[in-house]
Amino acid sequence: MKEEVKNWIIKGLNDYKTAQKLINLPEDEIITDTLCFHCHQSAEKFLKAFLVHNGVDFERTHSLEYLIKLCSTVDKEFEALYEIAKNLTDYAVEIRYPDEFYIPSVKEAREAFNSATFIKEFIFIKKLNIREDLK
Repeated sequence: MKEEVKNWIIKGLNDYKTAQKLINLPEDEIITDTLCFHCHQSAEKFLKAFLVHNGVDFERTHSLEYLIKLCSTVDKEFEALYEIAKNLTDYAVEIRYPDEFYIPSVKEAREAFNSATFIKEFIFIKKLNIREDLK
């Protein structure tokens, strides 16, 4: 595996593990905006790992739709991720600043975590044949 691919995966795993720790807290302690942000970040980095693995250049972006579109040029099965990634889109930037003040519910955070988990497993198991963490 290329070093750059491995680095994207490690960074994505760090975001995923952060979200995983938060989702496992008692419900009244879950920091939902932070959890949702890390879910988005993990999905973004896993998609970028797939693109780097396949030699596809991409612009500097947080748009999961853009990244999925690029991944779909290599593998049409990625088109199935559009609907799954839809609920992660707003957690990239908008949720991080008070301008567009919004705190997701615990239900939304759980849905974001489920989406991130699906994307992680889709890319790890089906596309890159990664069976366990790299760290």
